Amino acid sequence: MHIISHTASEADAGRSVAALLRGELRLSNGLIARLKRIENGILLNGWPAKANMRVRPGDVVSAAIGESPAGSGRVPLPFAALYEDEDILVISKPAGMEVHGSRRDGDAPSVEAAVNAYFGKAGLFHPVNRLDRGTTGAMAIAKNGFMHEKLAALLHTGAFERVYIGVCEGVFAEKSGRIELPIARVEGSAIKREVREGGAAAVTNYHVIAEKNGFSMIEFRLETGRTHQIRVHASSLAHPLAGDFLYGTENRRLIARPALHSWRLGFTHPLSGARIELTAPLPEDIKAFGMNE
Repeated sequence: MHIISHTASEADAGRSVAALLRGELRLSNGLIARLKRIENGILLNGWPAKANMRVRPGDVVSAAIGESPAGSGRVPLPFAALYEDEDILVISKPAGMEVHGSRRDGDAPSVEAAVNAYFGKAGLFHPVNRLDRGTTGAMAIAKNGFMHEKLAALLHTGAFERVYIGVCEGVFAEKSGRIELPIARVEGSAIKREVREGGAAAVTNYHVIAEKNGFSMIEFRLETGRTHQIRVHASSLAHPLAGDFLYGTENRRLIARPALHSWRLGFTHPLSGARIELTAPLPEDIKAFGMNE
């Protein structure tokens, strides 16, 4: 069990355990309520504590925020790790790999199976920014429920920046812009989405980086996180992602997937407060368009 602690200062004297859990340890009311029901979930100086207890200077308030891997690296990851600490793992996801394992095909490669093998135990995989099967690049994974809750709360705020690189068909008339179009599931389809009035609000900002041979390399910045958001919004401008079989034209000789890459993640670490900035190098199939030179 992963324990986090705070030592009460002179200024903390007389404050409740609950106040320190919410303030200094940044726990939500929901998590504190769950910890109250767990044996040794909340400790004061190493002993079980009630949330309304008052502290004195030097007292140590501790919380069991979840089970983290005892150690990583028991089985090597089949992809690059961009960052890792006790609570967070950020990987560079390859194309052709589902985030979660398939119920239909238990042998199909997945990020979940690879990370569970790396951790040496199942049940500790908590993806934060999920990527489509064909999308490559930076993907954050929390190692326990507490960190997943914290990062998920940041996901659609300025504290969690997501920047994608995509290659789109055609040349954009407007070299930058903001796409604010609602997205809904296509009736009768379990997968496909479309721009439709009454759908969920979706906002994508874009900027053209380069143009070559009738294609455009685009930087996309997400303000929301709808399923297939970039793919649907790019298609709505009549510039679908190259190779997008669902919203554009499949051309496996050109690229065997939608040409989309999670290029950069930036987030504020919920425990340390440090700013983490990570970049996943462009994969070879996107480099092959020759616009990153």
